[in-house]
Amino acid sequence: MKHLYRKELNYYLNNPIGYIIVVLFAVFANFLFVKDIFIVGSASMRPFFSLLPWLFLVFIPALTMRILSEEKRINTIEILLTLPVSEAQVVLAKLLSLLTMVGIGLLLTLGLPVSLSFLTRIYLPEILVGYLGSIFLAGFFISLSMFFSSQSKNQVVVFLASAITLFFLLVLGTEFTANILPRSVQDFLVYFSPANHLQNFIKGVIDFRSVAYFLSLTLMFVFLTVVDLEKRG
Repeated sequence: MKHLYRKELNYYLNNPIGYIIVVLFAVFANFLFVKDIFIVGSASMRPFFSLLPWLFLVFIPALTMRILSEEKRINTIEILLTLPVSEAQVVLAKLLSLLTMVGIGLLLTLGLPVSLSFLTRIYLPEILVGYLGSIFLAGFFISLSMFFSSQSKNQVVVFLASAITLFFLLVLGTEFTANILPRSVQDFLVYFSPANHLQNFIKGVIDFRSVAYFLSLTLMFVFLTVVDLEKRG
């Protein structure tokens, strides 16, 4: 599994596409946050973390769409499955490599809280918990996108299916659905919105219900991806 992890990570680190996606993510994240400081007048990291799900909505499917679909397209998936590793190890190695790339992207935003500390007093534990929640969110988004990547050889289809699904999950219980669904239905569906669970981390609170939400959905999509690979093996 360690060798597979390094192989996948090296693909992105030795490929301009990986750098382009990560750098673009960091540029957009930094720019939009700075805009909030100077235009909206916000001197808090909360708007930054609230914005992350929408940035992940685009950048994580873009980063993940090739992870299995490319293997299927060039017929290397069969070779991969003949290696002395289990399907679960293959999926976990790919997930961890993608999570590492997202982590690199988040590292490129650490200048934001540092800069903010010169402007106002910041509460470091709240920021650290916000980043922790962002990692949980990224793991869920990656696992979902990986599942779609295992379903098609067409990377454009994978990207669109992942982005559209994530979009509808993010708008559950928001004003987007306010005029469509009854209030009782909205109150029920809001629990399934990743943005809603991220809010606890943004406030600096590690709510174990939100931790369980992210971990359970991540494991569910990892399991579904493993099952798909086992059918091919």
